[in-house]
Amino acid sequence: MVGKDGTMESHLERALMGIAHALFLNRLHVLRLTEVVRLGVRPDKEDGTMNLPGNIDRELQQQAIDFVLANFPPEMSTAINQAKKDWLRPA
Repeated sequence: MVGKDGTMESHLERALMGIAHALFLNRLHVLRLTEVVRLGVRPDKEDGTMNLPGNIDRELQQQAIDFVLANFPPEMSTAINQAKKDWLRPA
């Protein structure tokens, strides 16, 4: 799993990062749904999206990252922090 030099096998690291990304997406989705209900956000009349204010959405994204970091070993934090740039990029 982790070699004597402290590095992780690449296929294991990719698998763990995939799990971390899925955990991030799941947590962010739950947080957003909670806020949509709490704030009573209604669908946009033109496209049907239910967007949160930018400052709230950024806070939820950070909370989701913090959740992933709290649930993964500290050795993974550097890789997670590097990956979050891609995770937070708009689709």
